Amino acid sequence: MLLILAVMAAGRVVRSRDDSASTDAEQQVVADGDRTALGSAPSTGSVSYVVGPGDTLSGIAARFGTTIEVLMAANGINDPDAVYVGQELQLAVQADRDGPPTRTVPDSEVVYGPAYLDFDVIQFLSGRPGRLSAHTELVDGAEMTGPEIVARVAREFSVGPRVLLAFVEARSGWVGGGALDGAEAGGEMAYSDYPAGLNDPMRSGLWLQLNWLADRLNGGYYDWKTRDRRLLTLADGTHLRGHESLGPGSFAVQRALALQSTEDELPARLAEFDAAYRRLFGDPWSREIETPVPGEVDFPRLQLPFSKGETWWLTGGPHGGWADGSAWSALDFVPNDEERGCYVSAAWSTAVADGVVIDSGTGQLWLDIDGDGRRETGPAVFYLHLSEDGKAQEGTRVGAGDRLGHPSCDGGVSNATHVHIARTYDGEWLAAAGPDPLVLGDWRTVGAPSSYDGGLVTADGREREACECRLEGHNDVVW
Repeated sequence: MLLILAVMAAGRVVRSRDDSASTDAEQQVVADGDRTALGSAPSTGSVSYVVGPGDTLSGIAARFGTTIEVLMAANGINDPDAVYVGQELQLAVQADRDGPPTRTVPDSEVVYGPAYLDFDVIQFLSGRPGRLSAHTELVDGAEMTGPEIVARVAREFSVGPRVLLAFVEARSGWVGGGALDGAEAGGEMAYSDYPAGLNDPMRSGLWLQLNWLADRLNGGYYDWKTRDRRLLTLADGTHLRGHESLGPGSFAVQRALALQSTEDELPARLAEFDAAYRRLFGDPWSREIETPVPGEVDFPRLQLPFSKGETWWLTGGPHGGWADGSAWSALDFVPNDEERGCYVSAAWSTAVADGVVIDSGTGQLWLDIDGDGRRETGPAVFYLHLSEDGKAQEGTRVGAGDRLGHPSCDGGVSNATHVHIARTYDGEWLAAAGPDPLVLGDWRTVGAPSSYDGGLVTADGREREACECRLEGHNDVVW
C-alpha cells in the first residue's frame, strides 16, 4: 500500500502503507492528499479534515496551501508529530476572487507523454552555460549529474521536463547561466541550494527541489482534471480560485508559482516563467498535442496481476501512482504468505496484459501494452516493489499471465511486501476509480473520498474493500 512519507519535522508513519511511489527524497515532498468531510475543498469557507492513515501535518498543510504553524495554532497542536488517525482538523479555505487568466503552457507540456518523444534532457543540457549542466549530487547513495536528476524526476513523476527546466530557469537561472540577483532569488543561498525557488532548508539541493516541484505540478494538474479542486494558495496563505480559462497544465504551473508569490507578485512570476520557457524552447503552444479526454480512453482489457486460483489481499484502494499529487491511479495487492513485513515473496506478480517490459529502476517495471517500447505513448501499466531478483528483463515480450517478478519492498520506501500497480495513457496517470476505471478481470475499481480507501466490485454483486487486514469476504481477491 502506498504511503508518501515525510521525514521532515512532521513526518511519521502511522500505517503500513507501501510508501510505494516514494524515494527517500520523496519522503520530504509529502504529496497532496484529499481527505475533507466533503471529499474536496470548496473555494470559500472552512472545512473539517479527518486525519487518515499515513497523513502527516506537513502533508496536510501542503495539500491545503497552508503551513504547519498555522494548522498547529488553529487546532491547539503543540507537537507536529502527535497527530493521530481520526483526529479532526479545522482548515480555513477562502477564495472570493479568481487568479490571473494567464495561460502559460498547453496540457501536453506538463505530462511526460507524446510531446516529449524527441526530447532528450541530457542532450539538451549538454554544454549549457548554467550551473545545472555541471552539477552533481548524491542521490540514494550514488552520485548523479544535474541532467540525470532532471531526467529521473521527469520519468518517475511523468512530468514534462521542459516545464521543470523553465521553472528552474525562471526561479534561479540554473539552466541558462544567468543567476538571478539576491532580491529576486531570495539571496545567495537560493541560487546555490534552492534552484526551484523553494526556500526551505529541508528541501535544499536539486534532487529535493525537483521532487517537490514535480509533485506540486502533478497535484495541480490532476486536481484540476480528476479531483475538481481548483484552489490557488499564495505564499501568505491566502487563496484564489484558478481562473476557468486555464486548463490543467496552466493551472499546475500557476499553482506551483503561487506558493512562492504574493497576489501582486504572481503576474510577474508567470511572465518570468513564460520568458524563461521561450528563451529555452520557443513557443510552448507550437508543441500542443491532444491529451486523453476523461471517459474516452480506450484502455485494453486487463486481468488480475497474479495467477488464477491464487488468493491475494487488496490492501490499498485508489491512491497516487507516483506520489499522491498524481491521479489516484494505483491499487495495492499482498500475496497470501504467512510472513509479514518486508521480505521477498515466493509468489509471482504477473502481466495484466500482453506487452513489452520497460525497466525503469530499482523495484520498478513498466509494461508497455501497445508494444512500441515507449511508455510515453498509448497504454502502459506500472508495477512497483518487484524484487530485483527474478524481475523480467528490459525488452522482454510477455503475454498476459506471464511472470514479471516477486513482490517485495524494493523500490521507493516500503515497510510491507506487496505489489503496487497503476496505469498511464500517453504518459498521463489514469484515476483508478475515475471515468475510465481500472478493471481487472471481473473486478472494477470504486473509490472513496480518502486515498487508499475504496475497493473492487463485480457485475454480479461481489464487493471487496481495501484495508490493512486479511479478512475473507472483505478484502480477499481471487479468480
